[in-house]
Amino acid sequence: MKRKTQMKKIVPGWKLMLAAPLLAGLWGCGGAPAPKQAAPEVVSGVEMKTVELETIPNEVAAPGTVASIRTAQVAARVMGAVDQVTVREGDRIHTGQVLVVLDDREFSARRAAAEAGLAQAQAAQQEAKRGAAAAAAQASVAEKTYKRYVYLRDQKSVSPQEFDEVEAKQQAAQAMLDKARAGEQQAAAAYQQAQQEVSAASTVSSYTRIVAPFDGVVLQRFVDPGAMATPGTPLLSVEETSRYRLETTVDAENTRGIRVGTPARVELDAFPGKTFAGRVAEIEPGANPASHTVQVKIDLPPEPGLRSGLFGRAWFRQGERQAIVAPEAAILDRGQLRGVYVVDAAGIIHLRLVTLGAKTAAGRVALSGLSAGDRVVTNPGARDLDGKKAEAGR
Repeated sequence: MKRKTQMKKIVPGWKLMLAAPLLAGLWGCGGAPAPKQAAPEVVSGVEMKTVELETIPNEVAAPGTVASIRTAQVAARVMGAVDQVTVREGDRIHTGQVLVVLDDREFSARRAAAEAGLAQAQAAQQEAKRGAAAAAAQASVAEKTYKRYVYLRDQKSVSPQEFDEVEAKQQAAQAMLDKARAGEQQAAAAYQQAQQEVSAASTVSSYTRIVAPFDGVVLQRFVDPGAMATPGTPLLSVEETSRYRLETTVDAENTRGIRVGTPARVELDAFPGKTFAGRVAEIEPGANPASHTVQVKIDLPPEPGLRSGLFGRAWFRQGERQAIVAPEAAILDRGQLRGVYVVDAAGIIHLRLVTLGAKTAAGRVALSGLSAGDRVVTNPGARDLDGKKAEAGR
């Protein structure tokens, strides 16, 4: 009998499991009240916009690097020791400015010798001119005398011997004149040759002063005083700073519609938030067989701070497409992530991560994270709005 009584006191475990929720309910009704969830904080001044599908340009993006429209490798045209280098990397230069000076002692000696030869040739030319003038005067007198004797011979007033003597003198004077004139011509030719030699020596001597080909900046300096310069070996690298291009590589299948003169939207990492209105200046005639890309060069408008080597992207328009655009003011930066505040039907604000694409006039294309009809907060500022409720009527 005692064993039977003890068995009646044991309550099966499954009955306890079923009874637990009931006891909890009874506790909530008859005992202490369950804790209530706090109402969300209401924030005022929240401005919202409903995003919808919009028609935007369908653009093809292409990465690229900024390069000057004119660059030059400044090199010597003659061999010589470098005497001076007047500029350093980063220096501004102007057209005709002396950049490098070579030792010109040898070239100066050659020029001096050529100038001495020119002086001698000039003196010889003057002497030949005087000789030709004297010969011309003698030939003139002999010619006049000969003509008088011709008249007298016709009048039978002179003997044949006298006439022959006068004729011989006239012929001799004319021969001397011809010889003098030939000498004058030779002297003139020698003088002209001497002038050319002086000009050539001066030109070669001028090559020892290497000047800037255009206004710009020095990119690299390859030589120092004391080094030997040889023709064709770069001494400096310079570029023009007034005009720049973005040199991009475009997938060959995306080049349809891209022509010289086609407008392109350009953004550079060094100028965040700024868009450049570029225009296609050159297109590579064929595609690279390895990468299947085409090089496209885009002229950029003048902008202070532009320089070679800056990274950027260009967008070429190819028709239109439908997309959701997130207002620029609604976009939040969370480290490497981007997000927006979305307001649900109950007015509760939620932070939602989004993937953004290209910029448009209205904002950034939302590749994911937003749907048509979503309401986004357009003035989040630095406030933490996640989980809070937007004030009614906003």
